[in-house]
Amino acid sequence: MDYFNDKAKAMHDIQLLMDKYNSGKITNISHTDGGYTNVNYKVSTDERDYLLKIHQNKKIEEIVPEIKIFEYLKTQGIPSAYPVSDRDNEFINTFGSDNVVIYEFVDGHHPEVNTETTKQIAKVAATLNLLEVPTFFTQKNWANIDFCKTVIQKIPDAVYPQPDIFEYFIEQTNYLEDPLSVKLSKGLVHGDLFPDNTMFRGNKLLAVLDFEGICVENLLFELGTAINGFCYVDNKLSENLLHVFLNEYQKYYKLTKTDKKLLPVYMQWGAHCMIAWHIIGVMEDNDARKYKRAKELIARVKKLRKMSFSF
Repeated sequence: MDYFNDKAKAMHDIQLLMDKYNSGKITNISHTDGGYTNVNYKVSTDERDYLLKIHQNKKIEEIVPEIKIFEYLKTQGIPSAYPVSDRDNEFINTFGSDNVVIYEFVDGHHPEVNTETTKQIAKVAATLNLLEVPTFFTQKNWANIDFCKTVIQKIPDAVYPQPDIFEYFIEQTNYLEDPLSVKLSKGLVHGDLFPDNTMFRGNKLLAVLDFEGICVENLLFELGTAINGFCYVDNKLSENLLHVFLNEYQKYYKLTKTDKKLLPVYMQWGAHCMIAWHIIGVMEDNDARKYKRAKELIARVKKLRKMSFSF
């Protein structure tokens, strides 16, 4: 739903919503990047800024676990933009037909990938991964081999077939299935530690954002994804940044021999999960941007398969 077809009405309705938070008078509203199932707005008031997240087609029971894990992470000092409760101590409200949550707004920027930013991401990843998993939290990872197989099942009926990337995706999924079945240490995993999901001021980490995918998962999944986010420059792996990342991470958690053996596989897997999402956009919408990104990631994984590492 486009809430700004009638901006005056939207401003009025959002003001009524924000009044529940004793937030002051709205001075400006602007659209910001959102996720796959939400629309985000920066709401500025005469007191402070907030982030309004509109969860489209997401039920309350699907949002509650995220709110609860945020409450836990806040007690553990994980830097983020946390949900704000209203005057009735509620975190979830409604706007139109959708559920909404108000978050703190962190004023910063997405980082340049360099030695310092990579080091800070490695540290926060290790800190998160080593937390005790709360008994109430059992969220599993959506990014699994079965998800990839579901994508493969859609390929014969693709509205916009792209045999070059589809054939590659089938082969790579089959290649990864066996090593991904090895049992490894699990913990809390953000699952999407990319620059776009972090906020910095200069080279200082202010917040990790977008915890929608947080789950209990193999710790190597976190590493494989974060390395794809913070150890690549112009789609090329920086072995220096990889060294920096692993050195910093292992100050807190020492990788086992099995971890080190399988880490290259999880580096491929981190990119493969993204390829899966882009392929859906290609087959359903003929999205040229997603096709280009899928090709970039495929080139990345093909090169990784040929490389040897000594960790």
